[in-house]
Amino acid sequence: MKNQYIVQIADNKLIAIYHDDTSGIAMRAFDNGRWGKPASIAPDMQPNFTLSADSRGILYMLCQDSSNILLYRFTQGEWKSRMMLEGSGSKQIPLHAYPIVFGKSMSLIYSSPSGNITGSSESPLMLRRIDEHGTWHAPLIIDKYTPSNGSFSVQAITPSHYLLFYAKKSNETSVGYVEISPERITAFNTIYSTNQRIADTSFLATNNSIHALLIIKGMFSTQVIYRKKSNANFSAPITLAEAPQISNCLLMFVSGKLHAYFTIGSHLVSANSSDFGETFSSVSRCTTKFCAEPIKSSYLSQMPMREDDYFVRQLFVDRHNTTDIQLLPDIYEDFYPLPTRTSTENPPLEAISESHITTQSETLRDELALYKYKLDAAQLQLQDKELKFAKLMQTSSHEKSQLQDRIRYLEGKLHNLEAVHKNEIPPSPATDTRKYPLMII
Repeated sequence: MKNQYIVQIADNKLIAIYHDDTSGIAMRAFDNGRWGKPASIAPDMQPNFTLSADSRGILYMLCQDSSNILLYRFTQGEWKSRMMLEGSGSKQIPLHAYPIVFGKSMSLIYSSPSGNITGSSESPLMLRRIDEHGTWHAPLIIDKYTPSNGSFSVQAITPSHYLLFYAKKSNETSVGYVEISPERITAFNTIYSTNQRIADTSFLATNNSIHALLIIKGMFSTQVIYRKKSNANFSAPITLAEAPQISNCLLMFVSGKLHAYFTIGSHLVSANSSDFGETFSSVSRCTTKFCAEPIKSSYLSQMPMREDDYFVRQLFVDRHNTTDIQLLPDIYEDFYPLPTRTSTENPPLEAISESHITTQSETLRDELALYKYKLDAAQLQLQDKELKFAKLMQTSSHEKSQLQDRIRYLEGKLHNLEAVHKNEIPPSPATDTRKYPLMII
């Protein structure tokens, strides 16, 4: 699968970085309410690139051409490249590498192709450090992992604390992570083990906890399993759903609520938790507009994220339109800032050229598509609210009828009591309500 990245930089501006068959690795910026034109960053590169950011917000991209690993650095609006590993791979064996910046040094996490060459189901996970003087240290073997269960992924907790997620196989397939800092690499921490196939995973590491969503495919059915770690140990697994066809799982925090998304057949569904993953709601189908072929895009934020506001590591995008971010504008209404117009958008008539008209047309089409998307989502939400309102009115009508019956009953009882008080009706004999009438109380 091709890597996709959505980066949120200062002032809520977005950058989409993706691979295009004609442009290589390309970038589009979302600003002032619309996506700009694509710009090629690294032509003739393979799709297996990775992106990371350091503590200063500088972006680093590792990518591979026909045989070499190159490092691209994005700062002050400009990409600069340098050779990192020469002759380290080939076009037939794409490598997966990830850069981690520790101060003035950098560590590369990468998968060695030797396992694939020898026919083994496992490949070594390697770490190699280059210091501030440009000297490479000897490579270290972190562990052996199973590429068939998905590639490894890295998430930053702090600028000096990273989690490396991957799968490995012995008697069973185990999914877990190691912690990486400048001083050490921890032992493997198992999240879940199974003798069935792990079809998909989603990991969400926050400042305080680790959340994992796994799709486990059995012979006749597929399960969605959730686990979390907020102290020393992982919680007991929770089965969120079971169905024949489940795919594309994803986790995110929005306004303090944990959302677990996945697709059953061709429908997007979700289960939500309001107590930090202790319990989940029943699975419900999402009514917002959703694309036919979703893929997951990695998300990087240069702005701080919090569970009570917004914390996400992955997003859904349309396979056929990598800048069409799915779902997020509906649950995070301020994600797309409103467009503002400037005087340069309305040049004098004599300054209008054919290219300007073409650019304006593309801009208006992008803006129109964005507002049509929002209109469709608003209509679906309105229909849902109308249905809830109708149910509420029906319930209120029933409660009103019950209250009216109760009022009539109480009014009749009050009338009888007033008649007794006026001696219009002789009072009935008093009833001894004591449990033991012969006892003196």
